[in-house]
Amino acid sequence: MLEKERKQAQFPQLEMSHLLYGDKEGFDKFIERQTFFDNHPLFKVDFNFFNKSRQDQILLNAQKTIEAVKNLDLANQKYYTPNILCPQGNFISTVHFAMVIPAFQVLASDDQIERWMPSLKNFYAFGCYAQSELGHGSDVQSILTVATFDKTTSEFIIHTPNVEATKFWPGELGLYCEFALVFAQLIVDGKNHGVHPFWIRIRDKDTHRPMQGVQIGDIGPKMGFAVKDNGYMSFDHFRAPLDSLLNRYIKVSSDGKVERQGNPKVGYASMLYMRNILCDQYTKFAGKALTVAVRYSLYRRQFKDDNKQEILILDYQCQQQKLFPLLAEFYACVFGSIKIKELTNENFNKITQQNDFSMLNLTHSILSAAKSNYTYFVANCAEWCRLSCGGHGFAHYSGLPTIFFEMSPNIVLEGENTILNLQLARYLLKQLQNTVSKPDSVPSYFQFLSTDTVKIQDVTTIQSLATLLGCNCSILTRYAASKFMAHSDLQDSWDTKSGIALAKAASAFIPYFNMICFIDTIQYKAKDTKEILTVLAQVYGITMLLNNFQGLLLKNQISSEQIKLLQDTREQLYPIIRRNALSLVEAQGLSDNTLQSLIAPKDGDVYENMYRYASQDNSLNKQKVHEGVTYIKKMKEVNAKL
Repeated sequence: MLEKERKQAQFPQLEMSHLLYGDKEGFDKFIERQTFFDNHPLFKVDFNFFNKSRQDQILLNAQKTIEAVKNLDLANQKYYTPNILCPQGNFISTVHFAMVIPAFQVLASDDQIERWMPSLKNFYAFGCYAQSELGHGSDVQSILTVATFDKTTSEFIIHTPNVEATKFWPGELGLYCEFALVFAQLIVDGKNHGVHPFWIRIRDKDTHRPMQGVQIGDIGPKMGFAVKDNGYMSFDHFRAPLDSLLNRYIKVSSDGKVERQGNPKVGYASMLYMRNILCDQYTKFAGKALTVAVRYSLYRRQFKDDNKQEILILDYQCQQQKLFPLLAEFYACVFGSIKIKELTNENFNKITQQNDFSMLNLTHSILSAAKSNYTYFVANCAEWCRLSCGGHGFAHYSGLPTIFFEMSPNIVLEGENTILNLQLARYLLKQLQNTVSKPDSVPSYFQFLSTDTVKIQDVTTIQSLATLLGCNCSILTRYAASKFMAHSDLQDSWDTKSGIALAKAASAFIPYFNMICFIDTIQYKAKDTKEILTVLAQVYGITMLLNNFQGLLLKNQISSEQIKLLQDTREQLYPIIRRNALSLVEAQGLSDNTLQSLIAPKDGDVYENMYRYASQDNSLNKQKVHEGVTYIKKMKEVNAKL
């Protein structure tokens, strides 16, 4: 049914695939791993998965992890794709490889890395990242767990002083991990030296029971993350050896002397790696949702035209308005994430190989903004794709509810999005000041802050749209700065007077950043895909401006006529995207098994798929008469007595 749609595409799909995965090697590696999942019986999509208990789902996911470890190099950071591919669940190795090992590479001394890294990579030392507590998450410096140095034994006494200090949410903590990277306030001779990481064995090597002085468990079901074992942990004066402190940047001698070296913000470096994964890999879940929605919109027909022919719902302008701006934003986020991945890797290498922290603040600021923007986009995209598929979008067999449930938690984990926007806002204010005092020090990504006026004839070109987006962010930043500086108590001003304006300014940065990354891709990487990518970039830029042009309005940098032109231009571009829509989503190379959707097969009968599952495969229908009917009879008896 979709062959006609594929043949009318106006660009080479393979070139687009290479762009979406960074290069040919990235795409080929993705297909190689996807083929493994498609052909392994354990990874075949089973829509009765959602009829299973959480306990059974967790055990099944553990089996999948073992098979993946046997056959794939899960520790290879360059191809961190399993969670995108693996149907119905996150591997239990995710946190270990994405957070624990990177933290070790940054925070541990050479001796500690030499001692532990082999065991970390082969799971002999399986750990979790225990930072967040019941009472504190994003405010890391205020966490309450303490590690008090005991000079008499040269040990650290790890203690949870109250219930708020209970470690809460670490993945794989409740059931699986033998070790934990515990972040605690370091106390030596009564002096607090701040939050530092301690590598601690929390379960017995032979029995797997919690060590004496450690209490552990699972926190229970959540919105999404059904197979993820998020846990809690508290300590009762637990004693940890001297070398449990990861000591590349701070050392405590056996007699209690504290020695600091390096940048105190180094802890950010390891957290940035996980945020990079959220941007680089989890953004692709929006692509999965769009593939389902676009394909279904080409299968589904509703209402008849003048010739009594039912109309494909993707031909309706309102359906295009739901999906095409999201499709353009998906491409923009992918190209932005590729650049962010380059920045993150360069920063990581500078820190670990050269002890060079010159890129840390820049990378941290951009990643904070991107994590906030991208994770919200993915959840929003999944929800709109679900709604665009009507009633069938609500069923698990569509594949869409799972994406929404699994992606929504990312908005608050690894840094709550509002807090992350405010962290970028602080950097924006600093660079705004530098445009005056030290203009040569302003990174290229933030040089737009030097101006708050534009003179543009045609607002619809991609270069003009980038300029307008930058100007919008600049004006909003200046407005936020004026509100912030209007009060003598700057801390109170930040907390209670200017927070909304600061967050607003920060939220306007990533649309500009994505746009310049989009333009860079078109100019320097695209060949035969330039034309369609330019259309997508236009739709993206226009949509971002129409969603937020408050800054431009504040300084009269955009007129009502220009706003109308932007709206009209976007609608005029939709037919071009309509012709190429299927190939634009299929350029991701996603198999039916990866999509996990009965309503969007690459080929086949959608309605036959759904009916076959309901009538033949749904495990609830295996009983001729369900045992729940006995309660219906009891209801009748109750009513009869009444």
